[in-house]
Amino acid sequence: MKSVISTITIIFCFSFVSSNLNAQNKELSDKAIIDNIFETKFTSKELESAPVKLIPYPQNIVWDNKKLGITDIYIKDVEKISPQLISEINHIFKVKNITINKQKKFVLRFKYNDKLLKEGYELKVSKSGIYIVASGEAGFFYALQTLRQLIKTENDTNKIHLCKITDKPQFPIRGFMIDVGRNFQSIALLKEQLDIMAKYKLNTFQWHLTDRPAWRIESKIYPELTDGKNHRPSRNPGKYYTYEEIRDFIKYAKSKHINVIPEIDIPGHSDSFIKSMGCKMESPEGMKILENVLNEFFNEIPKDLVPIFHMGSDEVKISNPEEFVLKMVNYIESHGRKVVAWTPGLKMPKTVTLQAWGEQKKKHDIEGYSEIDSKFSYVNNFEPMSGVNQLFFRPIGYKSKNKVLGGILCLWPDVNVWSEDDIYLQHPVYISLLTYSWSLWTADIISSPRAYQQNLPLSGTKAANHFSAFEDFLLSHKEQYFSKLPFPYFKQSNTQWQLIGPFSRNQGDSLVKNAHEKLVYQGKTLLWKNAKGNSLVIKDRDTKQGHYPEAKPGETVYARTYIFSDSDKSLKAHINFESPLRANRIYTGIAKNESWDINGGKIWVNGAVFKGPKWENPGWKPFKQKGWSTGIDRETPWTDEELYWLREPAVIQLKKGWNEIMVKVPCTTKHQNWMFTFVPINSEGLRFSYTKE
Repeated sequence: MKSVISTITIIFCFSFVSSNLNAQNKELSDKAIIDNIFETKFTSKELESAPVKLIPYPQNIVWDNKKLGITDIYIKDVEKISPQLISEINHIFKVKNITINKQKKFVLRFKYNDKLLKEGYELKVSKSGIYIVASGEAGFFYALQTLRQLIKTENDTNKIHLCKITDKPQFPIRGFMIDVGRNFQSIALLKEQLDIMAKYKLNTFQWHLTDRPAWRIESKIYPELTDGKNHRPSRNPGKYYTYEEIRDFIKYAKSKHINVIPEIDIPGHSDSFIKSMGCKMESPEGMKILENVLNEFFNEIPKDLVPIFHMGSDEVKISNPEEFVLKMVNYIESHGRKVVAWTPGLKMPKTVTLQAWGEQKKKHDIEGYSEIDSKFSYVNNFEPMSGVNQLFFRPIGYKSKNKVLGGILCLWPDVNVWSEDDIYLQHPVYISLLTYSWSLWTADIISSPRAYQQNLPLSGTKAANHFSAFEDFLLSHKEQYFSKLPFPYFKQSNTQWQLIGPFSRNQGDSLVKNAHEKLVYQGKTLLWKNAKGNSLVIKDRDTKQGHYPEAKPGETVYARTYIFSDSDKSLKAHINFESPLRANRIYTGIAKNESWDINGGKIWVNGAVFKGPKWENPGWKPFKQKGWSTGIDRETPWTDEELYWLREPAVIQLKKGWNEIMVKVPCTTKHQNWMFTFVPINSEGLRFSYTKE
C-alpha cells in the first residue's frame, strides 16, 4: 500500500511540476515573442541611468558624471533675446534663488543657428557656463524649459549636471483640450494650465467653447447666446468670456509658445444655440446666424492670433450634411483660417484637418487627410493607474493611414461640478499630461503589443523595464513639481498579482482558496496567470480589452498576491472595484456598508474577510446602469467616496513575514468597468510576490 501511495505521489508531483514548467515555458515563450514586437527609441538602461529625470526626454543627450553648484550667473548678450525670454529666464532663476550677476564668470549665452528646426535646440552645460543654440524664439524657450529641470536643489544648494543635448519634437502639434461649454473655468485657472503645458513643451491648447449647456463666447450682435436664461441652470448660466478676455488669453498663450485653437461646435451639441436663436444651426436661418457669429469672431480675433479654427461637427445627424459642411468650411477658410473637425463626424473636404476620437465606419471617408490623434486620449475615461499605460504604450497615430500631425489630450468634464477646482481633483489631468507630453515630443514607443494599453507588461520583458524606468520619471516630477497639485500616482510596476477564472458567479469561492497553481473547473484546466499593476483591468467597458476579454457578465475572476513585510505594520491602501468613467454617471453604484463592491466583490487578508468602510451613501445607484446617463445623474456632482483617489485610504494590518491578499472580482453587467484597484500608499519594507518565495 505504501509503495502504491508513493507511486501516486511521484506521479502527482511529476504532473504538478510538469504543468508548472509548461506554464512557465509558455510565459517565457510569450515574453520572447512580445519582446520582438516591443520597440523603443530610448533604452531602459539609458533612462534608468539618467541623473536628472527630464520630461519629455531629449532626443539625444550625453551626460557627464560631474555636476556644479550654481548660485550666480551672468547672461551674456542679453540684448539679443526678446523681453519674453528674459522674463522666462528671470522667473526660472528667481524660483531657484539664483542671482543674475554681471561679475560672475559662469555665463548663460544664446546663439542663433538657422539650420535648426523651429522648435529644436542645442544645450550644453560646461564648467564655464550654459550655451544654448536655436533658430528662434521657440527653440530658445524649450531649451529654457529643459534648463529649468536640469537645475536641482540638493541640501539647499542648486546643482546642475554637465551635459550636451541636441533636441527637437517628433510632432508639430502637441496639445491639451479643455471643454468649458459644460463646466465653465475662469481665465485664471486656464492660464495655470497653460503654464504647466509650456513647462512640458506642449504647444497647442484646444478651447471647446460651446456645448449643449452653454455658449461661452461674447456676442455683441446676438447677446441672447450668452444670456443665462438660455443656458442650463446648473451649468454656470450666463458665464462667458468677453472678446477682451479671449484676446488676452490667446496672447498669454503665445507668450508661452502655445497656439490656441478655439472650437465652436457646429451643428451638433447646440441646445443653448437653439434655445437662444429659436432655430437649428443647419437650417437656412441658422446657417446665416452662424456666418454672422463667425464673422464677428474673426473680426474680433485676427488671423495672427488664431490661424486655426475648430468646427466640431461630430455626434450629429442632419438632413443636409454636404450643404452645411461646404458652406461653413468655405466661410471659415474665406477668412484665412485652417479648419479642424472631429472624426467620426460629418464628412469633410480634404482641406480640413481631422481630429480622430474614434473609428469612422466608412474607412474611405477618413483617408488622405492631415490628422490629429485623440483616440483613447480622454482624461475623463482614465483612472490614475491604468490610464498611464494606455497613453504610454500607444504610439501616436497608431494604425492611421493619414498624415499624423500629433495629438491632443482631451478633458471632458461632462458631469456637473461643485467648483472648477473639482475638475482637476476628479480627473488624473497632470499624470496624463506628463505622460502624453513624453509621447508627443519623443515618439519613444515605436511599436508595442495592444495588450499593454490595458495590462502592464510582465517582469522580465523589455517593456516592463521600460515602463518601470518611465515611472521613476513621473514620480520624480510628482515630488518636485506637483506637491501642491493633485497627482495621485504611485509606483505600480513592482506590484505583482495572479489571476484565475472566469467562474460562474460564486462557484469559485471555495475552489480557489486551495488551488496553488491550477484547478479543473467544468472540464477545463484553469491556471493562475501572472499580472502586474495597482489596477487590474479584467475587461474595459469601452475597448473590451483586459486580462479576460472573452469573459461575460455573470462571471467572476479572482486575484491573489503575497506581501512580505519586514515587521508587523499597518498598510495604507486605496482599494476599489469599479472605477466610474467620468464621461457620464453610468456605473453600478456605491456598495453597502462594510462591503467594498455593490456587485459582490470581496477581499480576504490572510484568510479573514476584510470589511469595507461605512459609506455616506450606502447602496446608492444611478438611475441607469447602461447606455447614456439621465439628466438628473449628470447634474449630480461626483462625491469623494465615488472616486477612490479622493477618499481616505483603507488600513490593513500586516504581520511580519508573508501575507496573502485574495480578491473576488465579479461582473454583473456588460456596461460595468470590470476591474480591481489596490494602491499601496506606504510600501517601504514591503515586497509583492506571485508566490511565497
